[in-house]
Amino acid sequence: MKLRNYYLAALSVLAISAGFVSCSDDDDEWNPSKEGSTIEMSKTRAFVLNEGSSNQNNAGITYFDWMTDATYGQDLFMQQNGIAMGDVAQDIIVDDDDVYVIMSGSKRIYKLNSVGVRQAEMNISADLGDPRYGVVEDDYLYVTCYGGFVARIDTKTMTLKGTVQIGLNPEYIVEEDDKLYCTCSGWGKDKRVAVIDIKKFDKADYFEVMDNPDRIIEVDDHIFVQGYGADWSYPWGELNTKTGTFTKIGNCSSWTSYKSTLYLAFSETDWSTYATTTTFTSYDVKTGKLNTSSFLKNAPAKLTSSSVYGMSVNEENGDIYVLTTDFATNGHIYHFKNDGTFVSDFASTGVNPRKIVFLD
Repeated sequence: MKLRNYYLAALSVLAISAGFVSCSDDDDEWNPSKEGSTIEMSKTRAFVLNEGSSNQNNAGITYFDWMTDATYGQDLFMQQNGIAMGDVAQDIIVDDDDVYVIMSGSKRIYKLNSVGVRQAEMNISADLGDPRYGVVEDDYLYVTCYGGFVARIDTKTMTLKGTVQIGLNPEYIVEEDDKLYCTCSGWGKDKRVAVIDIKKFDKADYFEVMDNPDRIIEVDDHIFVQGYGADWSYPWGELNTKTGTFTKIGNCSSWTSYKSTLYLAFSETDWSTYATTTTFTSYDVKTGKLNTSSFLKNAPAKLTSSSVYGMSVNEENGDIYVLTTDFATNGHIYHFKNDGTFVSDFASTGVNPRKIVFLD
């Protein structure tokens, strides 16, 4: 009898424990409504930043589930906040559960939560100029501004905490080893990358790279720079930050990276016929080898005649997304596995999709 009672007691304990586990699991389930979402959302969600058209107040965000590529067919920002996002969305950055959107034309920076609900916003003064691109490091958002500055913004209060003056019309910015690297385009009149020590944040040093530099990216502790060049040939190469030398490697108009691989797209348009040809290459940072064969497999034929406006990688699985535009109507997105296998394609809900960020 005692053994039977012990057995029944043990079963009761197991049942109660299972109940607690079940409740705990329920508590941990993804519930976007708790974050203020007005729509059902997947935990595996991605936000596409649609730049929109200049002076059209039509920038926005496309939401899709990155496990299924199912999209929500309206502008997420408008749906969640009840207002238009503004004019010319330039950059979107995720830091933990916070999302920052830089609006160049509207001279505004939004701080959103993980479902796209507005938490705060900050206007950029005309003295600083149009905000362009940003990077988050510790508790600060560093933003390039067209007046020739890098602005330091406290992410908790969304207030300006300092500026450093660099070359005119700075564009992209990255952080590596406590230093900020920013391209200074000067709208074709500059050829430098500015370097700022984050700890001091008082002045900039410079490296010469090419005429009209634009993009900059850090891959596996290496810094790569891309620009328009004096002849608009879109050169790119590596900046050796120890020696200060720049070495051209190839030509590209868009790129992204995963681990030690740089994925590149080069869209060339014949403006007399408006015909576009796009080629895809990749670069192994560890070996220093450029692979001129396309890293994509069974890609839709239309992609090679489309203008690539941006590329993004999902760091969770290495999948690659190619974003295309015709500069007038809603853009298109092509999804490939990390090995280059085509998965699907789907329409964006806005003009000029330029970047995707992934949340989970």
